[in-house]
Amino acid sequence: MRNILKDLAMKNSCLSEDRTKQRNKASEKKKYWLRLTNACNNNCIFCLDNELQNGTCRSLNEIRKELNSGIRGGARKLILSGGEPTMHPEFLEIVSLAKATGYNETQVVTNGRMFCYRDFLENAVKNGITEITFSIHGHTKSLYERQSRVKGSYSQVLTGLSNALRIKRLIVNIDVVINRINYKYLEDILRHFIKLGVGEFDLLQAVPFGNAWENRSKVFYDFKKAMPYLKKAFNLQYEFSDIYIWTNRFPAQYLEGFEELIQHPIKLYDEIRGRKYIFKRFIEKNKIMACYGQRCKYCFLENFCTDLIELKEKRIIFARRHAFCLNSNLEPLARFKSNSKINIVNFLNFYIKHRYFLKSLRCNNCRCCKECDGAPIELIRNKGFRILERINKIGN
Repeated sequence: MRNILKDLAMKNSCLSEDRTKQRNKASEKKKYWLRLTNACNNNCIFCLDNELQNGTCRSLNEIRKELNSGIRGGARKLILSGGEPTMHPEFLEIVSLAKATGYNETQVVTNGRMFCYRDFLENAVKNGITEITFSIHGHTKSLYERQSRVKGSYSQVLTGLSNALRIKRLIVNIDVVINRINYKYLEDILRHFIKLGVGEFDLLQAVPFGNAWENRSKVFYDFKKAMPYLKKAFNLQYEFSDIYIWTNRFPAQYLEGFEELIQHPIKLYDEIRGRKYIFKRFIEKNKIMACYGQRCKYCFLENFCTDLIELKEKRIIFARRHAFCLNSNLEPLARFKSNSKINIVNFLNFYIKHRYFLKSLRCNNCRCCKECDGAPIELIRNKGFRILERINKIGN
């Protein structure tokens, strides 16, 4: 029995390493995100930007300029988003334009309801859509529509997904926003869609903006209570060798044993760009981020924002020191100094390398916990939380 368990552990370890390499390769591919609309035909309980939704669609001229900007920046994969991008009246034309501009891949992140119309879907693929990410947060009508808050939406998205899965050359995957309503059913949700033929899932953590903040008592949940349910879902990647699971904005300290699921730090660049107006006001006009304060504990950018505020006040910030248990050679601490206007991209580079450190939950019982900064996220992603060992007494 021990040999069987050992072989299984080794198999899972090799599988994790292989998947981590593939995840890194996919994450590092340069992508360009393009919002087409400020409108949506759902009213999801956790929508982060419903405050921006005024029913408008961006003009073709604006979109054309952005497409060219992405190409000049080196991107060859385009991601269309909203609101709900398929609600744009010129959606099919935009997809064709993206292909003509030079994008090799065009992905659309959608609630999928418009794809219940097979002709619309087939024309979208013909014009250049290569990948569809369906946002589906439940596997039953009741569970899904409690979150979408639109009657009949589940039937439409399920039909859209079924239509998409029939197109062999099309990449089809699913986003699931984990929240208090659905976390107990996450394994069931994934199993249901695996049976339908879906092989890739991105599990997203809600962030404290828009509807998610307004409905926070129904959206945010206790991670410790939820982890037994979430781990069952995470383990499906080992039960099914051809299944890929990703996490997005998920607090990495709860992924011990699943370190390959820790989101690549490169994703922070997209997050910062997505909130650039908030950071720009802070840097240029000293206007503190409107979300700062009560919301921070629900946001995975909490530590970054705290460091940015400290840098703004002190004009200098130092690297963190590696955990004592790593026995790392002590080096002079790197520092980031800003005498004038802060370049947020340069600071983010510094933050990822020198400040984005993690601890294991086990570290709470370590004698050195208060004096320790943990380990860099990339070291944890590659080596696992096991490199951090609890120190019980001085000299251990």
